Amino acid sequence: MPMHHNMSKSNPSFIILLNRIQKVIPNVMFLWILATYLFTAIISIYFIPLTLWITIPISFMIQGSRFLVVFMNFLNPGLSKSKIPAKIALFATLLALSELFFALSNRNATLTENVAIFLFFASIILFGYFLEIHFIQNGEMVFSMEETMVPEVKKNGMQQPFQNHIESV
Repeated sequence: MPMHHNMSKSNPSFIILLNRIQKVIPNVMFLWILATYLFTAIISIYFIPLTLWITIPISFMIQGSRFLVVFMNFLNPGLSKSKIPAKIALFATLLALSELFFALSNRNATLTENVAIFLFFASIILFGYFLEIHFIQNGEMVFSMEETMVPEVKKNGMQQPFQNHIESV
């Protein structure tokens, strides 16, 4: 299905190109997310001042855990979604940025050099986070996933049947 609504006024070559991009972008996006996880692990390995036999497995375990938690809603997409993956993605991003900041502050370099290195690496980490969030949101739309259902409790303390707490738009 073409992504452009007013095809009669559009250049057909442009429509064909956009349709091809639309087909390939999810795979590219997912691979890019994985690449940012790998890159973040490598940054940690390089900058954390511990022995390699400690930093290598721990860095990959942190990023592997991030991957598993962030994409756990897609393990069984027929069920309700959890807000935890987006929160974990944000936490992991902030953790990686904090690690990078503190590791760079320990280097014997000028402030300008450290800021430039931080901004360079932080941009990759942040773009990876934005891709993660966008990928999760699109995946949830594809599977028509709804918010996690939580029990509603009346004033008398009795638990009521599960109700979806998404407001109608």
